[in-house]
Amino acid sequence: LKNVKVKDKKAAQDDAAVQAEVAKVTESLGDDGRILLRQSGTEPVVRVMVEAPSLEICEKYVDQVIQVMKTQGHVL
Repeated sequence: LKNVKVKDKKAAQDDAAVQAEVAKVTESLGDDGRILLRQSGTEPVVRVMVEAPSLEICEKYVDQVIQVMKTQGHVL
């Protein structure tokens, strides 16, 4: 789980490129894990959470999604 400070929570979460990356991660994980993007209710933050068989896999996929958010200009 990583908290990502963003300019606009809804825009960051709903971005087509971000959603496409989430879909790729979901497909890669298959039945071995899951990914969740969730807006904070009190902070300008989107939480990126991955459950997978190992910490390395979790970090890899969380960082992939965060990188797309950065590329799209959502991260502060």
